[in-house]
Amino acid sequence: MNREQPPLVFVFSTAYLPLVGGAELAIDHIARRIKNIRFLILTARFSRKFPVHEVRDNIEIIRLGVGLPFDKWLLPFLGFWRGSQLIRKRRPNLLWGMMISQGTLAGYFLKKKFPALPFIVTLQEGDSPRHLKHARAGLIHYFWRVVLRAADDVTAISLYLKKLAGEAGYMQDVHIIPNGVEEKYFEEVGERELKKNLGFSQNEKIILSVSRLEEKNGLADLLRALAFLIPKYHPLKLLVVGEGSLREQLENLALKLHLGNSAIFLGKIPHENLLDYYQASDVFARPSLSEGLGTAFLEAMAAGVPVVATPVGGIADFLKDGETGIMVEPGNPESIKRGIEKILTNRAFADTIKVNARKLVRENFLWIDIAKKMADLFQRHIKPQS
Repeated sequence: MNREQPPLVFVFSTAYLPLVGGAELAIDHIARRIKNIRFLILTARFSRKFPVHEVRDNIEIIRLGVGLPFDKWLLPFLGFWRGSQLIRKRRPNLLWGMMISQGTLAGYFLKKKFPALPFIVTLQEGDSPRHLKHARAGLIHYFWRVVLRAADDVTAISLYLKKLAGEAGYMQDVHIIPNGVEEKYFEEVGERELKKNLGFSQNEKIILSVSRLEEKNGLADLLRALAFLIPKYHPLKLLVVGEGSLREQLENLALKLHLGNSAIFLGKIPHENLLDYYQASDVFARPSLSEGLGTAFLEAMAAGVPVVATPVGGIADFLKDGETGIMVEPGNPESIKRGIEKILTNRAFADTIKVNARKLVRENFLWIDIAKKMADLFQRHIKPQS
């Protein structure tokens, strides 16, 4: 007699690990913590270095395409074709779309073909309302409307995205289930040794920014703020972790501003190594122009680094000015400079922010608790297979 298999969830995501972003990390952290459910992830391959098929404990990954960046544009069609085959063969209990992008479009098409299958959509987008409404000749807004209309349930990582779902015509309740951080971020370590291990002296003040190097993250404004700070707070370092289409432009701006070795572009750092950089830093700053939530802010807060951020998107869900961080004006280098100064010049104030921020994150943003919320939502929709 065959033992009954655990429930199976088909996950649709445009990208997945080893590509790293908020959505990719969320799928991984949630799925591997829900041991009594199997997850099959359909995603774009993007690179021939990535295996077509992979199994990790209760997670199975199928990467579709030829191994090029163009694969994401094929994913709605390849995902629908391969998903149709797999639904008949594997009989999943649930479809889960991560962000309304190419991957979730495949899930939407499958929901239309197999309407009895529950379809859950998670909103993770970090783009501005203007981009979501008008980019790509309005197609993004159109797909938001049709995908949300087909969904049996919707989760969002922030109140900002919940509001956008309503503006796109979704009239049902949206569950706020944010991204989170791992428990290891709360470990206490010696800042002195960490700075030394990274090649910096104890008297150097370190500003850290972890983000994709794209316009929405406001890094040009951060570089201009650094130019204001250096004469007064030398030696001061800005460590920029991440890659993106603006890297060369930002490096040229750093040269134009005569920042020298005060602005260091580190490129991509493996996510598992980021904690060392957080814990060695004095300030975390990312003056975003738009933000879905901002997992890097939460990681910095958990690691005990005071955060300087802007009141955009989902940031207001966790950052209270003067309590859990410092709010500055987006697009205003002078305001960013003043926000960083508040941390650098007042140790007692910075320590109070650290304590408040860590408490907030520990109580509301641990992956173990977030996974439980998603597990409960999945179980409410999973029906026994006949």
